Amino acid sequence: MALRGQINERGSTWEDPILGINLFDSEEDLKPGEARLMQNNVYRAGVRMRNGNTRVTPTVIAASFRVRGGHKFYYGGASPAKKRLIAYDTKISVISDAGAETVLTSGMTSDKDTYFTTWTITDKVYISNNTDVLRSYDGTTFATVAGTAIPTPRAKVAPVLDRLLAITTNGIERCDPRDPTKWSSNSGWATFRPSQVGLFTAIHPFSYRGTDTLYPGAFAFQANAYYLITGTDFGSDVTAGTASAGEDSAIQLLDPNVGTSSPDSVVTVPGVGIFWFTTDLNVYWVPEGSLRGQYVGDKLRSNSHTVGIESTNKDQLAQVWMTYYDRYLILGVPTGSNTYANVQFWADLYELTRADKTKPTTAIWYGPMTGQTVGRTWREDQQGELALKGGEGNTATGIFVYNINEFARFQDAIGTVDTNISMVYQTYFKDFGSFSREKYVRSLDFELRNFNGSPVVDLLDLDGTIIAGIPIVAV
Repeated sequence: MALRGQINERGSTWEDPILGINLFDSEEDLKPGEARLMQNNVYRAGVRMRNGNTRVTPTVIAASFRVRGGHKFYYGGASPAKKRLIAYDTKISVISDAGAETVLTSGMTSDKDTYFTTWTITDKVYISNNTDVLRSYDGTTFATVAGTAIPTPRAKVAPVLDRLLAITTNGIERCDPRDPTKWSSNSGWATFRPSQVGLFTAIHPFSYRGTDTLYPGAFAFQANAYYLITGTDFGSDVTAGTASAGEDSAIQLLDPNVGTSSPDSVVTVPGVGIFWFTTDLNVYWVPEGSLRGQYVGDKLRSNSHTVGIESTNKDQLAQVWMTYYDRYLILGVPTGSNTYANVQFWADLYELTRADKTKPTTAIWYGPMTGQTVGRTWREDQQGELALKGGEGNTATGIFVYNINEFARFQDAIGTVDTNISMVYQTYFKDFGSFSREKYVRSLDFELRNFNGSPVVDLLDLDGTIIAGIPIVAV
């Protein structure tokens, strides 16, 4: 016999969080499918804890420093080889899979953000840090690039067709065809210059898809603007006073209001487009095949006690990073007074790109992910590998390299300590069809898969917590 006023089971069931978190809207405006909080968990065939990380380096490599850059260098052509590179203090080092270090140089300016770019034309990796002249490494020899007008790049150098492009205080310089030993220098035609006030902050390869053709080029960024660089012929002699016949490169302002101060946040997701973290603390997405984009980070801007991207340390925007792995776009931000990314948010790109157009066409975010102290990340995805690595960002911990997002790993390695991941899932507010009706909750039923530890439930209304810490008992 049904009780009078009883709410039916369908009406009392919480929908799965297929829309991810929403930190922006008020509690009563969250929709079915949204969650207020998914700390350290994601929705993938159910709500589940995110994967943790393990250490590559079993002990600290150097105390009181942090990893300032990382890269997997694949090279060798017919004789493939690979080396994992990291930058810290004055050093560029190779880190083996067993965690052993081989120092390539101790001659870099200390503790600078460091960027690596592999250029297959020369089969070398190029290293820049906004202070030292461009360096190179071919798997055997580490060297300072010598030649004509070698730049001191302000960020990562970018390969476009048969050139490298590098940001300097004069603008964006280019090298001769297939020759990184000869560069333009404040040239009247070969140096790309911004039309807005301010220096360039980042450059990233970009190919625009036309009707039948791909047009190679690059996006160039200022703090509050981005540009498109295109061309099929970048000139035969970049040191000449005038351009050679047929030179057709150009730079075009695409948006005077959206840019980045976070060079490590610019990432290409195959088949989806380019994402970056903006100087005004949001995430911007330019879909593949387009030159214009949209903000997709609004739901991460918190209007509650939960920390969102609005709390990013504005003095440390260069420490924001973003990467793509396992169909997640992973954003790391330093919040409060932190100088490394202490909080992550993960966007589910499977939902963004799936063919079912009844699903939303904007990013679905999970988080905040807390507990990790990763200051840099990089993919290792060639020669049969597919892994995400990270470098320690906290100087108090010292230099460690980690395996990130390890399957079925529910602890985070922080230095030599393994810490259990603590997940919190907070649903949207459910009014059961009436805000004003008083509800008597007799029981709550959950479906859990192989949980460990002591899960508990809190019951909240719009006025706050009603009951907290009720143990969940298996039946």
